[in-house]
Amino acid sequence: MKSTKILSGKFANAEGQKGNFTGYNASGERIFIHKSQMESIKMKTDADFKPFFALTDEKEIQTRDAEGEITDLTVKRLQALSVFTTLDELMSAENSDFELKIASKKYQSNLASTSGLSDAQVNALLEVSI
Repeated sequence: MKSTKILSGKFANAEGQKGNFTGYNASGERIFIHKSQMESIKMKTDADFKPFFALTDEKEIQTRDAEGEITDLTVKRLQALSVFTTLDELMSAENSDFELKIASKKYQSNLASTSGLSDAQVNALLEVSI
Protein backbone atom coordinates (compact mmCIF):
# COMPACT_ATOMS: atom_id res chain seq x y z
CA MET A 1 0.00 0.00 0.00
CA LYS A 2 1.29 3.44 -0.94
CA SER A 3 -0.01 6.93 -0.33
CA THR A 4 -0.01 9.51 -3.12
CA LYS A 5 -1.51 12.80 -4.24
CA ILE A 6 -3.65 12.78 -7.39
CA LEU A 7 -2.77 15.91 -9.35
CA SER A 8 -4.76 15.42 -12.51
CA GLY A 9 -7.14 13.04 -14.23
CA LYS A 10 -10.30 12.50 -16.17
CA PHE A 11 -13.61 10.67 -15.90
CA ALA A 12 -14.35 7.99 -18.49
CA ASN A 13 -17.52 9.25 -20.13
CA ALA A 14 -17.54 7.61 -23.56
CA GLU A 15 -20.44 5.38 -24.52
CA GLY A 16 -20.34 2.05 -22.70
CA GLN A 17 -17.97 3.28 -19.98
CA LYS A 18 -18.96 3.35 -16.33
CA GLY A 19 -17.73 6.84 -15.44
CA ASN A 20 -14.71 5.70 -13.42
CA PHE A 21 -11.77 8.08 -12.99
CA THR A 22 -8.18 7.76 -14.17
CA GLY A 23 -5.86 9.88 -12.05
CA TYR A 24 -2.18 10.73 -12.24
CA ASN A 25 0.32 11.57 -9.50
CA ALA A 26 3.57 13.58 -9.67
CA SER A 27 5.45 10.51 -10.96
CA GLY A 28 2.99 10.14 -13.81
CA GLU A 29 1.63 6.87 -12.47
CA ARG A 30 -1.82 6.04 -13.82
CA ILE A 31 -4.26 5.23 -11.01
CA PHE A 32 -7.72 3.73 -11.46
CA ILE A 33 -10.36 5.16 -9.13
CA HIS A 34 -13.94 3.89 -8.92
CA LYS A 35 -16.70 6.37 -9.72
CA SER A 36 -18.27 5.81 -6.29
CA GLN A 37 -15.00 6.74 -4.57
CA MET A 38 -14.89 10.00 -6.51
CA GLU A 39 -18.51 10.71 -5.61
CA SER A 40 -17.64 10.17 -1.94
CA ILE A 41 -15.33 13.20 -2.14
CA LYS A 42 -17.92 15.27 -4.08
CA MET A 43 -16.34 14.91 -7.53
CA LYS A 44 -18.72 13.81 -10.28
CA THR A 45 -17.40 15.59 -13.38
CA ASP A 46 -14.04 16.76 -14.70
CA ALA A 47 -15.05 20.32 -13.74
CA ASP A 48 -15.31 19.24 -10.07
CA PHE A 49 -11.68 18.08 -9.96
CA LYS A 50 -9.35 19.34 -7.22
CA PRO A 51 -6.12 17.57 -6.23
CA PHE A 52 -6.75 14.91 -3.59
CA PHE A 53 -5.00 12.06 -1.79
CA ALA A 54 -5.24 8.29 -2.13
CA LEU A 55 -4.00 5.05 -0.66
CA THR A 56 -3.15 2.83 -3.62
CA ASP A 57 -2.13 -0.73 -4.37
CA GLU A 58 -1.79 -3.00 -7.36
CA LYS A 59 -4.76 -5.27 -8.02
CA GLU A 60 -5.04 -8.11 -10.51
CA ILE A 61 -7.91 -7.66 -12.93
CA GLN A 62 -9.19 -9.70 -15.83
CA THR A 63 -8.79 -8.20 -19.30
CA ARG A 64 -11.48 -7.86 -21.96
CA ASP A 65 -11.32 -8.98 -25.56
CA ALA A 66 -12.18 -6.88 -28.65
CA GLU A 67 -15.91 -7.53 -28.10
CA GLY A 68 -15.70 -6.42 -24.48
CA GLU A 69 -16.03 -9.90 -23.01
CA ILE A 70 -13.96 -10.79 -19.92
CA THR A 71 -11.04 -13.14 -20.63
CA ASP A 72 -8.93 -15.40 -18.40
CA LEU A 73 -5.89 -13.17 -18.96
CA THR A 74 -5.08 -10.99 -15.95
CA VAL A 75 -2.99 -7.84 -15.58
CA LYS A 76 -1.98 -5.70 -12.61
CA ARG A 77 -3.59 -2.29 -12.27
CA LEU A 78 -2.65 0.44 -9.79
CA GLN A 79 -5.85 1.56 -8.14
CA ALA A 80 -7.08 3.63 -5.25
CA LEU A 81 -8.14 1.70 -2.17
CA SER A 82 -9.36 4.86 -0.41
CA VAL A 83 -9.51 8.56 -1.32
CA PHE A 84 -9.26 11.65 0.90
CA THR A 85 -9.67 15.38 0.40
CA THR A 86 -7.06 16.42 2.99
CA LEU A 87 -3.59 15.34 3.99
CA ASP A 88 -4.77 14.99 7.61
CA GLU A 89 -7.44 12.46 6.56
CA LEU A 90 -4.84 10.49 4.61
CA MET A 91 -2.36 10.49 7.51
CA SER A 92 -5.07 9.42 9.95
CA ALA A 93 -6.08 6.51 7.73
CA GLU A 94 -2.51 5.48 6.92
CA ASN A 95 -1.60 5.38 10.60
CA SER A 96 -4.85 3.97 11.98
CA ASP A 97 -3.42 0.48 12.64
CA PHE A 98 -0.43 1.99 14.47
CA GLU A 99 -2.82 4.18 16.49
CA LEU A 100 -4.79 1.06 17.47
CA LYS A 101 -1.60 -0.69 18.64
CA ILE A 102 -0.73 2.28 20.85
CA ALA A 103 -4.24 2.39 22.30
CA SER A 104 -4.12 -1.37 22.92
CA LYS A 105 -0.79 -1.10 24.76
CA LYS A 106 -2.15 1.75 26.87
CA TYR A 107 -5.25 -0.29 27.69
CA GLN A 108 -3.13 -3.34 28.58
CA SER A 109 -0.92 -1.21 30.81
CA ASN A 110 -3.92 0.28 32.64
CA LEU A 111 -5.55 -3.14 33.00
CA ALA A 112 -2.38 -4.73 34.37
CA SER A 113 -1.73 -1.79 36.73
CA THR A 114 -5.24 -1.86 38.19
CA SER A 115 -4.98 -5.61 38.79
CA GLY A 116 -2.44 -5.02 41.57
CA LEU A 117 0.68 -6.06 39.66
CA SER A 118 3.99 -4.31 40.32
CA ASP A 119 5.52 -2.01 37.72
CA ALA A 120 8.12 -4.67 36.92
CA GLN A 121 5.39 -7.30 36.37
CA VAL A 122 3.38 -4.91 34.17
CA ASN A 123 6.46 -4.08 32.09
CA ALA A 124 7.30 -7.78 31.73
CA LEU A 125 3.76 -8.53 30.50
CA LEU A 126 3.86 -5.64 28.03
CA GLU A 127 7.22 -6.82 26.65
CA VAL A 128 5.84 -10.32 26.09
CA SER A 129 2.74 -9.01 24.31
CA ILE A 130 4.71 -7.02 21.72
